[in-house]
Amino acid sequence: MADGKTGMDPSEGAERATVAPRTLSETAYGILKEKLISAQYVPGQFLQEAQVVDDLGMGRTPVHQALHRLQQEGLIEIIPRKGILVQSDSLSEIHLALETRLLIEPFCAGLTAERRTPEQLAELESICRAFDDGQADLTKKALMEMDRTFHARIAQFSGNHLLADFQRGVHDRMSRIWFLPTWHFHDFNMTSHEHGSIIDAIRARDAAAASAAMRSHVESLRLRIISANPA
Repeated sequence: MADGKTGMDPSEGAERATVAPRTLSETAYGILKEKLISAQYVPGQFLQEAQVVDDLGMGRTPVHQALHRLQQEGLIEIIPRKGILVQSDSLSEIHLALETRLLIEPFCAGLTAERRTPEQLAELESICRAFDDGQADLTKKALMEMDRTFHARIAQFSGNHLLADFQRGVHDRMSRIWFLPTWHFHDFNMTSHEHGSIIDAIRARDAAAASAAMRSHVESLRLRIISANPA
């Protein structure tokens, strides 16, 4: 029922009051997560919440909510009376994330090979072409985003949203590897070749081959990290 003074249904106003903060919080979360993944906020760096509020040009409440969500994901640690610590992923933590990806992503690739639509295949092929064509001109950040999208779409196209959500979180934690000094541009060529093998299997609807190609791709990354960071 409309309010005689405002002409607005009170329930509509209440709905707006609850929706807007969530929208701002999601926006703050997305911006902050990108800054963390792309190492604009450097691992090991201490931040103050007021500084983050100024950086984003947003209110304290949505930023505060976003920071707590990022802490739950392990990207930061909020230390009372000290500030916000940008977490540094140790080599052992990176290996744990890779072990997790080796369990999840081959299974997702196999499901996608079985379930993908022609439109979904076309999207994956388009991402691969853009990655190939962009190696000479695009920034590392742009190529990283394409790689994230490629893996996220394969998980999404598996048809299992629980797997897709879990994959996204693990892969986002791994994405900072692209910004480490040990990550060299010649790795992009290998990544492109391995993506192509995955696409070939998905195109053929060969679940076993797609799973094997994805496993080989993630294992290749694991071996490159070991080689670049000998014990």
